[in-house]
Amino acid sequence: MVQLVTELESTELQSIILTNDYGMSVEIINFGARIKSIKFPVNGVPTEMILGYATPQEYIDDEFYLGATCGRVCNRIAGGKFELAGRQYQLALNDGENCLHGGPDNFSLRYWQVCKRTLTSSSVTLSLFSPNGDQGFPGNLELSVTYQLSADNKLTVEYSANTDLATPVNLTNHAYFNLGEKDCQSLYLQMMSSAILETDAANIPTGKILSVAETDYNFREPVSIGYRQQHTEDKSLQEKNGFDHCFILDNSPDEQPKAILTSLEHQVSLSVYTNQAAIQLYTGYYLTGQFSAYQGLCLEAQNYTDADNNKHFPSNILKPNQQYQRKIIYKFESIN
Repeated sequence: MVQLVTELESTELQSIILTNDYGMSVEIINFGARIKSIKFPVNGVPTEMILGYATPQEYIDDEFYLGATCGRVCNRIAGGKFELAGRQYQLALNDGENCLHGGPDNFSLRYWQVCKRTLTSSSVTLSLFSPNGDQGFPGNLELSVTYQLSADNKLTVEYSANTDLATPVNLTNHAYFNLGEKDCQSLYLQMMSSAILETDAANIPTGKILSVAETDYNFREPVSIGYRQQHTEDKSLQEKNGFDHCFILDNSPDEQPKAILTSLEHQVSLSVYTNQAAIQLYTGYYLTGQFSAYQGLCLEAQNYTDADNNKHFPSNILKPNQQYQRKIIYKFESIN
C-alpha cells in the first residue's frame, strides 16, 4: 500500500513512501522533489543508505541539496552567463560570480506537484512549471520526475521536460550515499570513465578534457575513497579537499553500470546506470552543521559542466520541438 504521509496542498510539504516485497523503502518529499530516505535490508535490518535530516521540515532550510532535484541547469555556469541564438543571457548568481544548480531560487527549493492519478505503492511522479525568465533562463519549461522502485531493488529516476523557447536543461539528483557507514571514506568506488573535465579553483571547466590514466582520478578498478583522498599528490584534489570533479562516462550500453559503490562493512553495493554523459563525483567536504565532512558522497549523473559556454561539449539546449528525457537507476544489492 502506498503511504502518503502528508496529504496537503501543493504549497505544503508532502512525503511519499515507496516499498517493495524485499523490504526496501524509499521516501520522497515534494519540496525539491527530493529523495529523503533509501532503506535497504542489511542482515534483515532496514538500513539507511543516504544522508538526510530526521524530518521533512528540516529540508526547508537545507543548504547542501540533500537528495534534491537540481536545475534548470545543475552544476556551475561560468559567470552566470551564456549565449543562445545570438543573445546573451545573464542568470541569477549564487556561487560567487557563478550560477550553481540553477540559481538562488532553483528547483531544489520549490514545492513540486504530486501526481495523485498515477501514484502507486512503488511509483510517484512530481511535476513543476518554470516560467520564462525564471532565474534568467528563457522559455516556459514544463518538467516532471518519476521515482519508481522495482521488485529487484532498483530505484529508477526519470526526468522529462519540454519548452516553448530554446533553453538549456541539465537535471540531476544530489543524494549523498554512505551505504549505512559513518562516512564515505571506507567505501570503494569503480567508475567507467576514462577522462575528466579540467577545472579551475572555482570549479569552472577550462575546456580541456584530461585522461585519467596514471592519475588519482582513475576509478576503472575499485578504489577506496579514503585511501585515494588521503594519499593523493594531485594539486586539484588537495586544494578541493577531495573530489568535486566531472567524470566523462565511457560510451557503453545503458544497461551496463556506469559506477559501482561498495560497502565492505555492510556487504552492500550500489550500481548506477544512466543515459547521461557524465557523473559529478563530490565527496562532501563542505558538509557542516549536524553533518560532517565526507559523511556521504554524490554521484550526480548529468551532462558536462558548463556545456553552455563550451561549444565542443555535448549541448544542453532543449528546443520547442524536442522532449528532454534522462534516466538514472540506482540498484542496491547484497554481496554476501
